[in-house]
Amino acid sequence: MANVTDPLARPIHGTNPQNLIEYITRQRIYDSQYWKEHLFGCTAADVAEKAAIQLKAIGGSYGGNAKPTRFLSLVLKMLQIQPDDDIVYELIANENFKYVRALGAFYLRLTGRPADIYEKLEPLYHDFRKLRYRNPMDWRLMHLDELIDELLTEDRVCGIALPRLPNRDVLVDAGYLDGPRKSTVCTKFDLPLNDIGSMGDAKLDYCTKAVERIEEELNSMAQGGVALARSALVERGHEFEPINERKDVDELKHMISEKKEDGETIGENQINKALSENGIKRKSSDKLKSKSKKKKFGSLFKTSADEKVSDHGKKVRSKIKESENVKADGKEGTEEYWNAQRAKLGLKPLKE
Repeated sequence: MANVTDPLARPIHGTNPQNLIEYITRQRIYDSQYWKEHLFGCTAADVAEKAAIQLKAIGGSYGGNAKPTRFLSLVLKMLQIQPDDDIVYELIANENFKYVRALGAFYLRLTGRPADIYEKLEPLYHDFRKLRYRNPMDWRLMHLDELIDELLTEDRVCGIALPRLPNRDVLVDAGYLDGPRKSTVCTKFDLPLNDIGSMGDAKLDYCTKAVERIEEELNSMAQGGVALARSALVERGHEFEPINERKDVDELKHMISEKKEDGETIGENQINKALSENGIKRKSSDKLKSKSKKKKFGSLFKTSADEKVSDHGKKVRSKIKESENVKADGKEGTEEYWNAQRAKLGLKPLKE
């Protein structure tokens, strides 16, 4: 009875809500330890709390045994208890927990009407927070707006087949949606959303001015060092002003000396301050000296090449000393030689 759908739940797309997840995946979720220990007898409030605390990634099945993720288990639990639409909208509107928002968006894509899906999910295009996505064999990073784009354009997400979603143009023509989607650029520059072919001269002039404002914004971003803005300007064939050339230290010294009275010296701190104001990073001479004087120490476990050479030299010198001692004591095999060796061992000399 723990896996039975709520008797008060209404059918979704003409079937049991739990049937929106494939039978094999659903049975694996029922057999998982997380479902039995943490999701038994949960309410909508419990699911939201567990999504905020325990959910650390999204994804479908993973591993050789196709083990379901916690994300899929929570989605199936929501299909089983079928929370109210207001609760689902609150999950989507939650800005503090990104995985709670992802869970609500995925559930709405499975169970919602096409017009509600577009109205509630399209504002999430402005959420660029990172999400951990678990693939069948590895991990990857994605952003929340990427997940929303996949939910609105793809047929399968997280290994789950999504219900068919009509194109936005069809819903606009049918009167379920009001006009095309309003992007961030249109909101910032107050661009009209009507078709360009039906615009008058006044609206075309307004659009031309708006495009010029966009180009100015791109130019300012390119001057600030944004590489994407520069590439966008180059692709469009526009030229932007180069970044101000950095001034040399001598010129900065001259600038500071003009502001000060004659005969006063210029301090190092003032030069560094002027350099930082003009965006120049100066390497201090102390750091350069420390780098040149830095010693190369060997590892604790591996001997360096210098240590190997020194050890070899010690061995060679010890052999030379031994040979000299042998020559001093006498030739090898003579009586003097053997008496010297016996003396080293603490033995009496040989009898004559």
